[in-house]
Amino acid sequence: MLFVVLPAYNEEAGLKELLDDIERSSREIPTQIIVVNDASTDHTFQIAKAYAEEFDNVNVLSHEQNKGLGGALMTGFKHAFRLREDLKGQRAGLEQTGCTEDVILTMDADNTHPADRIPLMLAEIYSGADLVVASRYAPGGEQHGLNIMRRTLSWGAGKIMSFFFPVSGLKDYSCGYRAYRATTLEQVYQNYGEQMIENRSFAAMVELLVKVVSYCREVREIPFSLHYEKKMGKSKMRIMATIFGYVSLIIRLKKETWGSMEWAGE
Repeated sequence: MLFVVLPAYNEEAGLKELLDDIERSSREIPTQIIVVNDASTDHTFQIAKAYAEEFDNVNVLSHEQNKGLGGALMTGFKHAFRLREDLKGQRAGLEQTGCTEDVILTMDADNTHPADRIPLMLAEIYSGADLVVASRYAPGGEQHGLNIMRRTLSWGAGKIMSFFFPVSGLKDYSCGYRAYRATTLEQVYQNYGEQMIENRSFAAMVELLVKVVSYCREVREIPFSLHYEKKMGKSKMRIMATIFGYVSLIIRLKKETWGSMEWAGE
């Protein structure tokens, strides 16, 4: 079964179109969609609830206070874990549909990630991958509609993170379009608990990646085209906050890796 987690903050402009796209692309796949409304101030919650009334596989959760990307992902993941338990009986016989594993997939809720990649990402999981990243930088990948600052930040983040936390074959460290083998992600949560994602900013995606890959036997990328020109709402990214988030993430994770003794004289 596929569980799609959508962190959403003020995404009224593109959310319905994205949900339509997911429904079309996953029509042959048993799917549960989890929209996490992160205290939006627009009509994101109302749009998601209206969609849930039409489609019984859509779950809507809502934060009273904004918890950032990391907090929204954590809420969505924990709900997906509970749904896996609740729907065990319904999953009997899904092997006949080709759904041999439970998969948790994340996407941006602003309709910049094309849902037609979903079947390809699931196929990679079913053939042995534990984590699949939709990558702008893989051969055949593209990105459209990003200004030079955003392009430089994404490219630079990947280069820096690949230096400090190298993952064979991985080029796109910050993209939120990913598919995780559910059992792998649950194992990470069992180890880290609420500290699985501590960063609130967009650096949360990099933190999650770094923590998950050590539990993966195989990580793969597939190319996709990021269409940022489709984003109709305002960008949520704060450049300086994101840069600070990356720097603090490197320091914190390296400190945990090296141990306190090596930092005693700093």
